[in-house]
Amino acid sequence: MPFFHVLLEGSNLRIPGQPGEAPSVGFFTTRVVWARGIEDAEAKAIRSVKKAWEHGVYAEQPTSEQLKLTVSESGPSSFDRWLRAPNRGHVFFPED
Repeated sequence: MPFFHVLLEGSNLRIPGQPGEAPSVGFFTTRVVWARGIEDAEAKAIRSVKKAWEHGVYAEQPTSEQLKLTVSESGPSSFDRWLRAPNRGHVFFPED
């Protein structure tokens, strides 16, 4: 089975910012996965992020159930990158 990287965009959410900062309305995150093909890799990455939002730190957010995930980019990766990938974390962006 080959390795793939998948860049996901999360949207349809609103997380309050720090005082004086705009709320976050989306994020980007990357997963490196082991899968049979690109379609399986994309589905596996989406499941991974959804699980983190359903049961992780962000599950307490009022919009976590409404989270929409879309694949922004995907492609081949390597065993080395898979081993080193943290497969967690998000880069949030504000509404402006």
